[in-house]
Amino acid sequence: MTIIEEWTGRHAHALRTALRLTNEAFADQLGISPRTVTKWRERPEMVPSPHLQDALDTFLSQASPDAGVRFAANLGLDHRRSPLDHSALSQLNAALGDLARALARLETEDPERSRAH
Repeated sequence: MTIIEEWTGRHAHALRTALRLTNEAFADQLGISPRTVTKWRERPEMVPSPHLQDALDTFLSQASPDAGVRFAANLGLDHRRSPLDHSALSQLNAALGDLARALARLETEDPERSRAH
């Protein structure tokens, strides 16, 4: 998940579009006027108040994974979800099993040597 240290109008606008909300709907959920949301788009350097910083943090943390990906993309960040490679996980699991068996064999063959390391 993307973490925003200090929200700006640019970030707030990116979040609104990622959530696919109108200015009015976004403003309503934040308890502000739609004009403020419009100002964020028009003045991307504008820094919302600390209260709104907290509210935007909450909105982002509650966003769906798809909205989070859209938010990162809107900001030009690369946070695409990677598909899980089940084949690689199976190979890793097998290798870890082989390693555990080899370590167990070493300990039974030479217990003093395994304690020294």
